[in-house]
Amino acid sequence: MDPRPERATPLETAASRTYALAFQGAPSSGMRLLQRAVLAALPPDARLIGTRGPTIIAVQRLSAESDPRVAAEALRTTVGERLGDTTLSVGVGGPRDRQHPLRLVALHAEQAVRLGRALYGHGRITAFGDLGPYCFVLGRPTEEIRSFCKAILGPLAERAQRDELRTLEEFLRAHGSVNGVARALFLHRNTVRQRLKRIGELTGADLEDADQRMTLYLAVLGQTALDQLAS
Repeated sequence: MDPRPERATPLETAASRTYALAFQGAPSSGMRLLQRAVLAALPPDARLIGTRGPTIIAVQRLSAESDPRVAAEALRTTVGERLGDTTLSVGVGGPRDRQHPLRLVALHAEQAVRLGRALYGHGRITAFGDLGPYCFVLGRPTEEIRSFCKAILGPLAERAQRDELRTLEEFLRAHGSVNGVARALFLHRNTVRQRLKRIGELTGADLEDADQRMTLYLAVLGQTALDQLAS
């Protein structure tokens, strides 16, 4: 996110919560128009805190009883109508607390909107928690995720090895079933076995070891998320 000094605000009380909202629309709208539309739509209890890539990020304080999805949808509708953009999407991060400072919930919101558009489609609300197992590898800077993936996957993290990465992903989803991978990818079982052997050689992992397979699965999720966030 663009570095901006955070205004000193009290941590949440029993009566209120602070959430981050990330807005992303059609490229044709342009960042300047999107920012103006968001600024015009924000209520008094909200403010912009910065931009990152194609997203505009704001924070809003809500009562403890309020649903952040409802607030996000109201803003998405208003901003979308101002821009004439039916693809406008909003990611929700938070609430902010001592374990989740403002910069972290803002990152959650950004990752939620960008990955949510790739996974679930445009024109919707995506909370960070909606990303399911991706939450285990997100919520940290992109470079940290990339370093983790590279350390676990080795050459499989490179685009030249995407066939092997896809094979590994299906192997993990199929709980180690060669037949399951063959059916999912329309491959001969011998081809799958050859790819799995090469995957083991490239990563140095024992594909029969449950703990190593779990680590590989997290790295595959991380690499998939990186690819989507970069698109």
